Amino acid sequence: MELTNLKQLDLEDIAHGEINCMVATIGQQPRCYFLAEKLHHAVSRKILLVPPEIDPKAGKFLPVFEKFGFVNRTTANHEFENILPVLNEICKVSGGKINVLIDYSCMPKKWYAAFIDGITRNNYPVEEVNFYLSYTPKVFDKKPGKQSIDYFGPIIRKRDNLNEKKPVSMIVALDNNHNTVIEAVNKVKPQKLLAFIPNCSHDPEYSKLVEENNKSLLGKLNPQNIIRYECDRPEQINSLLTSCCLDERIDSEVVILPQGPKTFSMMSMLLSVRYPDVKLWEIILKDLKINSEHGHPAANPVIVKVSFINDELD
Repeated sequence: MELTNLKQLDLEDIAHGEINCMVATIGQQPRCYFLAEKLHHAVSRKILLVPPEIDPKAGKFLPVFEKFGFVNRTTANHEFENILPVLNEICKVSGGKINVLIDYSCMPKKWYAAFIDGITRNNYPVEEVNFYLSYTPKVFDKKPGKQSIDYFGPIIRKRDNLNEKKPVSMIVALDNNHNTVIEAVNKVKPQKLLAFIPNCSHDPEYSKLVEENNKSLLGKLNPQNIIRYECDRPEQINSLLTSCCLDERIDSEVVILPQGPKTFSMMSMLLSVRYPDVKLWEIILKDLKINSEHGHPAANPVIVKVSFINDELD
């Protein structure tokens, strides 16, 4: 299906609209059910993505989703293929349009990448699919992680490998983990590096720490290659990314490493739909410990409506 439109909305915009299906994820942080708590009464069909083995910190939220009427679908962390059957199930309706609310606040990158990849690589019998992509901000953990890298490479492993014949321009959305980003940059050895620094209005201290913890990297860059963005303004992120990629993809392979807030990751994925030659990579840390104390909702959800049409229907 073909991506046709992208627009930021408020929670109130969808609270009074028709949502045919909601997809959420069990997580270790209370924000995982924030949107479900707000909207479960207005949605008849609700799907909860769960891993085969649920961490006790996440398991305590299962009764909450059960009370809201969610049906479990088992998938696996950092696995791509298990999402497509869920998408097929949702989109098997013939004719008309369907509205799907996807709360990706606690999803691994591969899960929400699979929804975007699946909807754009398949034509479903429905005429139009509207994804309402929602991210609930949190107060970030201020301690930089010390974990080593378990995986570094394409988010979707069957594609986005580098062509060694072309130089690489690398776009990195910085987070608080300086060492892992440096290790990734050293492995790719890009000809050009552009660094995106988030401004989080709900957590301004985190924005300062990201810049402070990455100062050794930022100090090596031309100031023109340092871009600041608002993490709660996805349309701005889309515009900045598009501008950078259009310039860089002429003579280079563009690799985006979205380590910042998930709004940046999602907009990177939507940009790669329009420009399939733009490659999306990720860092997965070994033995990642999620601090549930920093997982409370800190602001209203950031929601983007993305429309896809069946380009094979008359």
